Amino acid sequence: MSRLLAGSTTTFYIVKHIDSKTMIYHLENEYLKIAVALKGAELKSIFNKVSQQELLWQADPEFWGKSSPVLFPIVGTLKDGKYMYQGKEYHLPRHGFARDYDFKLEEGTESKLIFSLEATAETMAVYPFLFKLLIIYTLTANSLEVTYKVENSSVDETMFFSLGAHPAFNAGTNADDFSNYALLFNTDSILEANGLKDGLLTTDKNTITLNNKKLPLHYELFENDALVLLDMKSDKITLLGNDDVAILNFEFENFPYFGIWTVQYSGFICLEPWAGVADFEDHNQQLTDKFGINMLLPNEIWSASWTVTIAS
Repeated sequence: MSRLLAGSTTTFYIVKHIDSKTMIYHLENEYLKIAVALKGAELKSIFNKVSQQELLWQADPEFWGKSSPVLFPIVGTLKDGKYMYQGKEYHLPRHGFARDYDFKLEEGTESKLIFSLEATAETMAVYPFLFKLLIIYTLTANSLEVTYKVENSSVDETMFFSLGAHPAFNAGTNADDFSNYALLFNTDSILEANGLKDGLLTTDKNTITLNNKKLPLHYELFENDALVLLDMKSDKITLLGNDDVAILNFEFENFPYFGIWTVQYSGFICLEPWAGVADFEDHNQQLTDKFGINMLLPNEIWSASWTVTIAS
């Protein structure tokens, strides 16, 4: 099944893949073509029509079977997989549940897709808050903006949540190419990465000195999992390819923390702006005391975004 809307420079269409029963939504203009799955409202493709290159990791299950999941209502791992709220114990898997649910398409136009997920009896059993989560994809010329909006739908209860983005970008066509890539930060000259142990944050820090604000990529950086950056100053990172040629610019707003991650010999790099992080090892498991947790008053809306702009 497909539907096509034609504008002067953009198109919007829907394709249902009968074999997998997955609905895929597409936006396209003269520079970019994107695809978004209904499950998790997950971005599945960012195709650069100028260079004829796929920018987004194509979810090879041998390494990592996702491309750009949303992390909600937690980011990372909970201590013992659980948290306490108002005297009751709740359990959530790593990165929460939003990535595993089908969203609803709220709006589809020539340049914008808006998806929503709302609280149900099933989500309330593990996360006792009334919420509405919107993920908005907007194509403008050679840029894709992804915006997240979290609404506290309660009339009388404060909501506590985390949210993170997890897009994976191609960094080479094979494992050996990875070391030819680098990340260029617009502000930072050093990175202070907190350690991870069994998915939980430690207070140990690894100082990484950048070369003219540039971090050459190599798999040894990620031998102990992701680089978790709690005080990074940059709000723009450029992915550089062979001979330091810029491939894309990645900018983000209202995300105070950042993660960088890959799987050994996979050929992708995840650039992950976060509003929230995994539990620290010594966390008391009280949700309201969780480091980096966001508090949202009744009927309030929180928003954050990231943007990819093709460099050529």
